[in-house]
Amino acid sequence: MKAPFLLIFFTLIFSSRMNAQTDSVPVVTGKFSSLITESQWFKDWLSPSTAAYKNEIVEHIKQRAQGLEVLIYLGTWCDDSRIHVPQMVNILNDSKIPFTLIGVNREKECPYEKKECKNWDILFVPTFVVLFEGKEIGRIVETPTLSLEEDLAAVLERGMPSK
Repeated sequence: MKAPFLLIFFTLIFSSRMNAQTDSVPVVTGKFSSLITESQWFKDWLSPSTAAYKNEIVEHIKQRAQGLEVLIYLGTWCDDSRIHVPQMVNILNDSKIPFTLIGVNREKECPYEKKECKNWDILFVPTFVVLFEGKEIGRIVETPTLSLEEDLAAVLERGMPSK
């Protein structure tokens, strides 16, 4: 008799703690101003390990920056976004590539700006959609294969016309 009661009790306690943890993280959706990257809130996401990248690869990316833009879909609630978005922002800033930050909810939707998500098939975050002259040439989804800068360079090699 005690076993079913204890099972139900611990299940209720555990599930309420999970909901409390999930609900305590703010979910911010829609386009962010680029000024957000200067805020303390965003800077708190940046750690020494995510700030570092390979300069020689970023210099190569910088040489191919003309006509590029990156749409960054992120979840303020998502650990992968907190790890990878600040580093990508640094890479893009240093490469002089314009970008747009777009927050999504847990369903990967932008409830207030549906057109920002609807056309891009966002299934995981972060998703970095790389555009050349307004057309998608590739994307980096969730976590990089090698590193963000190496994966971005590979997208450019595959997707951009030869110089």
